[in-house]
Amino acid sequence: MKSLIILFALLIQSLAICAQQSTEIYLFNIDYSGLNEDENSKLSLSNPVNISDNEGYDNQPSFSDDGKAVLFASTRNNQTDILWYDIKSGNKTWISNTPGGEYSPVLMPDGDHISAVRLDSDGLQLLYKYSIEEGSSEVLVQNLKIGYYSWFLKTKLIAFVLGEPATLQEINTMNYEVKNMYTNPGRSIHYIPGSKNYSFIDKSDSTDWKIMQAVPGNKEWTKEITSTLTGVEDMVWLNMHTVLMGKDNKLYTFDTRSNSSDWQLFADLSEYGLNGITRLAASFNKLAVVVNGK
Repeated sequence: MKSLIILFALLIQSLAICAQQSTEIYLFNIDYSGLNEDENSKLSLSNPVNISDNEGYDNQPSFSDDGKAVLFASTRNNQTDILWYDIKSGNKTWISNTPGGEYSPVLMPDGDHISAVRLDSDGLQLLYKYSIEEGSSEVLVQNLKIGYYSWFLKTKLIAFVLGEPATLQEINTMNYEVKNMYTNPGRSIHYIPGSKNYSFIDKSDSTDWKIMQAVPGNKEWTKEITSTLTGVEDMVWLNMHTVLMGKDNKLYTFDTRSNSSDWQLFADLSEYGLNGITRLAASFNKLAVVVNGK
C-alpha cells in the first residue's frame, strides 16, 4: 500500500509539471543611457537571447549579486531543478538533483548557497538551501509553506506563506522568529534599491491591486506606491525610482516621483515574436523576461 501511495504522489507531481504552461526565459541588454530625471521612455532593450531554450516550464529567474549569472527553475525528467546560467560563456550547470521539484531559486547572501522552494512528491513544500559546490541540501525554514520570498539583509526573509488567507511574513533565519505582517499579498516581493524598505503587492481588493512600500519590522508603516497594471502582479525595480511591469507582449514603466498614476509604454516584445510576459528580473544592464513558450 505504501508503494502505491508513493507512486500515486509521484504521478500527481508529474502531472502538475506537465500541466504548467510551457515558458521560456529571454535575456536582454538594457540601455539606461537615456534615463534621466524626467523620462523613463528612453530606456531601450536589445539583443534578446533565449537562455532556457528548453521544452516545458522554465521560470522564476534571479541574478547573482555580481550580475554574471542567472538562476532559474528548469524542467528536466518531468520535474524542475535549479539551473545556473553563466552569461558570458552561455554554459549551464545543474545545481539540484533531488526527488522533489525546486522553484524560485535565489543566491543566498553568503554567496555559497542557493535557496529554493522544494515541492516533494508527498506534497511537502518547504524552503531549502543548496550548496553550490556540493549540491547538498537542507531545510532552511521549518513548518512554513513558503511560495515566494525575497532576502532582506543576511538573515531575514520576506516571504509569501500559503494559507487561508495567504500572508506576508518576516522570518529571521538565525533565531526563527516569525512576524505575520500582512494578509492577501501577491507573489512579487522586492528590496527597493537605495533604501531600507521593500515592496510587495497588496491584493486585498480583487479588482485594484496595489504596489506597497513597507519597512521591515514595522507593521504599522506602509505606503501605497501605485496601482498595478490590471491583473498583473509581477514587477521589478530598475532603480530606486523606476518600476517595470509587463502585460501580454508589452513592458511598462512607472516613475515613483511622477505626479501621474499612468504607466508608460517601454517596449513591445511582439517585435521579437514574444508574448505572455510574466516574471521579470533585472541586474546592472541585463533584464530577464519570462514569456510563453513557442
